[in-house]
Amino acid sequence: MPFLLFDEEYILLMDNLDKKIIEELQESYSLTPKVTEIAKRLGKSSTTIHSRIKRMERQGIIRGYKADIDSEKLGKRLGAFYFIQTYRGQKEYQGDVIAEKLLNHPSVKSVYNTMGEWDLVVELVGKDSEDYMEFIRFVEPLKGIKATKGKYVLKVYPSRFKLRPD
Repeated sequence: MPFLLFDEEYILLMDNLDKKIIEELQESYSLTPKVTEIAKRLGKSSTTIHSRIKRMERQGIIRGYKADIDSEKLGKRLGAFYFIQTYRGQKEYQGDVIAEKLLNHPSVKSVYNTMGEWDLVVELVGKDSEDYMEFIRFVEPLKGIKATKGKYVLKVYPSRFKLRPD
């Protein structure tokens, strides 16, 4: 049965086939979907699967296809999380402003705006502790930072997460 997703610009209508296509695309290991393989697994024609994928791309449900890069194989063996507490209530010190600056640093993989004791959580990837120290030197002069704390990642367990459209 189709279901509606509400977006600011339009209503997205998805049915069970769309859900299955999204699940299959998350299993695909190439930069472009393997339409014929997905069609065969779902028992549908390649034309149907292709047109559904194109429609979901136009609607923004599918935003793109990305390679999953192993950072360790590229010499980036250090993972870390850096927690930042900001001075709240002043526009220039808000998390969005600081996050935009952090995203310009080459070791920053992601920045999360969180609630609780720490306002921002920064995910870092680097070659070694010198990359980590260089990031700290980058952060120190930024205005609006009240406190920081860092944690090295000892081991990363591979994600098995796949978004299940309900």
